[in-house]
Amino acid sequence: MKLLAIVGTNAPFSYNRFLAKYIAKRYGDKADIEVKEIDKLKPFCRTEEPDEVTKQWIQDIKDADGIILTTPEYDHAIPAALKSGLEWLGSHAGPNVMKMKPVTVVGTSYGIQGTSRAQEDAREILLSPDMSANVLPGNEVLIGGAANSFDKETGDLINEGAIKQLDAAMDNFFKFVKQTQK
Repeated sequence: MKLLAIVGTNAPFSYNRFLAKYIAKRYGDKADIEVKEIDKLKPFCRTEEPDEVTKQWIQDIKDADGIILTTPEYDHAIPAALKSGLEWLGSHAGPNVMKMKPVTVVGTSYGIQGTSRAQEDAREILLSPDMSANVLPGNEVLIGGAANSFDKETGDLINEGAIKQLDAAMDNFFKFVKQTQK
């Protein structure tokens, strides 16, 4: 099973990058998980053709069996860079880039709500008719207090409650992806 853990920001430092890398490391025995950055993607413009980096982004998404989207929350929504990256995957990118692609959305933030609004925003985008992704239902990983939830040297998640929540959600996601492969 090949999964992409998307770092949902172009910021040079992000606890969501820590989260994506932690997921790849912790669950690497259950799936081949590649951490994928969006910082080199050019801004989406419907009237422009994708450049080589963007073409590779689209191809990597097509080739993956599933997507783990880690998103911060900026002003109660996903970052503009993530929205732009997702826009490149819409129906104009070619048929079925995201159609029925298994996706789970997780995130961490400094605040207590742990990216709840950004995750809802991401789910709405992924479920839109232009994408029609197959988003894992009933599982939320909302890690608040990011600065105290990660070891700043190793990048590891150290919040035991969040680890248990993440373990359960990832286990469900692995099963979810396997079901779609039948």
